[in-house]
Amino acid sequence: MTKAQSIKNLALYHYQSCPYCAVTRRAIDQKGLTVERRDIQKNREHRNTLTRQGGKPQVPCLRIERDNGNVEWLYESASIIQFINRQKNELTQAA
Repeated sequence: MTKAQSIKNLALYHYQSCPYCAVTRRAIDQKGLTVERRDIQKNREHRNTLTRQGGKPQVPCLRIERDNGNVEWLYESASIIQFINRQKNELTQAA
């Protein structure tokens, strides 16, 4: 696939100078996926949402909204990258 895949039910909470966030963003980009990015340092509301709904202001954090409306908050860059790899594999198999 040459065109970036848009996944509308994912949002990455991050900030630019975080090295773990950079690794996670790079992995997303290398997979050619488009994931909404929410910088918690540039937007106070993103930080508030992450803390209020996710439970802590730790980044990177991937907000996963399921088709049934349930929301999961996935912390840790390695876990997020594993999830992204699975998503990409599923998209490739479905194509």
